[in-house]
Amino acid sequence: MKNAQAKKVEWSRASVPVKCNLGRAIEGHIGAPPRQTRPLDEIVVVHNASTDGTTEFADGACVCAIIVTYNIGQALRRCFDSIRDQVAHVIIVDNGSDEITRGELNKLASANSATIILNERNEGIARALNQGVKCALSKKYPWVLTLDHDSEATPGMVEKLLRTAQLLHQGGRRDVAIVGANHLDRNAGVFLTRLRPVDDSGPVEVEHQRTSGSLINCDVFNKVGFFDEALFMYYVDDDFCLRLRRAGFKLFLCPGAVLLHSEGSKQKRRFLWRKVFYDGYTKQARYYLTRNPFYILRKHHLGAHFYYAATKRLLNDYVKVVLYDEAPVSQILFGLRGLFDALRNRYGPFNS
Repeated sequence: MKNAQAKKVEWSRASVPVKCNLGRAIEGHIGAPPRQTRPLDEIVVVHNASTDGTTEFADGACVCAIIVTYNIGQALRRCFDSIRDQVAHVIIVDNGSDEITRGELNKLASANSATIILNERNEGIARALNQGVKCALSKKYPWVLTLDHDSEATPGMVEKLLRTAQLLHQGGRRDVAIVGANHLDRNAGVFLTRLRPVDDSGPVEVEHQRTSGSLINCDVFNKVGFFDEALFMYYVDDDFCLRLRRAGFKLFLCPGAVLLHSEGSKQKRRFLWRKVFYDGYTKQARYYLTRNPFYILRKHHLGAHFYYAATKRLLNDYVKVVLYDEAPVSQILFGLRGLFDALRNRYGPFNS
């Protein structure tokens, strides 16, 4: 089956429709009556990026943010408003969301400088990211910042990420692929890296960086390719980071650049005398969380200790499902389906 056709809507701050290189421009915003526009062959891309090549690290003018949305509704504005003034341009890729989310995208398209790519169905996080990255590359941005739709950039986050990249470059590093933000989990109230902003004494080299809040050097896509769409969602960042490191690139974390992030749907629970956090994922998410680790292990030929670690983590997750989930049977059944598909080497989107 061919991929569903995606629509692209691009507007400048003055609400002048402009052309996205990935496809046709839509005249008028979503659901609005048609308006007078110039012919497409007279339309040019409008954005705020510097074109003289001298501000690669200077400020957000060299950064294009990419937000992937799916049924986020009005909460999208928190993510968009937190990043719009920190970067030159924002690309939003929507994965077939509901009418409430499309309504919010309609408002953004008509009032702000953004490129909006509308998929007719959920194409998965990997494909959506690739659509956004390719659009950013067509606009010649040297850096992209990838964001989940429920993430919020704190003030000055992009500036700190760029400053870190600049310091590494000035120090002779030419192998920097990603400079990542420090994730503060709003549900648990803890930094996922265990590094607090007050501990920021410079960039920290890491082996893995989450997709959301990653400032990515666009040159790396020519070297290692794009995000692996076979994964659909979950472990997309693990695969990308493994490929980067095997190609000789380095990943860094900037502890002082804080990103507010929601890790699943964490709920506090008590087991005997201990307090635990339970990740309340949907049953479809449980399918991918069970299936995709085995894809990573096979693709990258990881050793027995990685299989042991992955199996231990899954067993620990399912113990929590049994103890704390409101519908443990459906969670387990979808997880078993993910395991069976992994054993049969079936990947891509879940096929019910």
